[in-house]
Amino acid sequence: MKTFTPLLFITFIFIVACNDLSSPYPAGKLCHSYINDSLAGYWELVNVSDSTGSGLKVDSHLLAIIPFNKKEYLLQTLSLDDSGKVLFKDLGMFKGFISTIGKQNIANVQMLVPGEYDKNDYLIYPFNLVNDTLIMWGFSSQKVTKEFKSSCQLQKFLKINLYNKSLYSSTRKYKKKYDKLLNIK
Repeated sequence: MKTFTPLLFITFIFIVACNDLSSPYPAGKLCHSYINDSLAGYWELVNVSDSTGSGLKVDSHLLAIIPFNKKEYLLQTLSLDDSGKVLFKDLGMFKGFISTIGKQNIANVQMLVPGEYDKNDYLIYPFNLVNDTLIMWGFSSQKVTKEFKSSCQLQKFLKINLYNKSLYSSTRKYKKKYDKLLNIK
């Protein structure tokens, strides 16, 4: 498995990360990242289109995107029951930051694993934010087998293939459910 943010940092996305392109290098530099306040909040998965034909199933979940500092987000996926109620069952924690290629935002996401700080590959997710809808897509690790040796190599690949849908793993659409962080008592 090649080894994702905010968006994305999008934790649920991470649930299916085994099919998504990863890289030991991010698609940009953390020092050039920024926080987009419009991303902060809880996002409900409303649609997944599987481009691989693998029959990928993604369970209902919320993606929590929380600004962590001036450059990074914490991402967490939370399970939903059949009625849409948040179960607060942690499906994964991630950190991520935004980079850009041209005008396209890219989420660079790493899974948080105790004792493995900064040792995990980056999952790479281009994304668009349109009003209260977050749309992200990944590249299939089965269709893109190239091993990237640097951020520069990854950026070159992305510049050429950002909109090449034949290389996508899936496209995920989220709707903002809550703007503010939930207070759990």
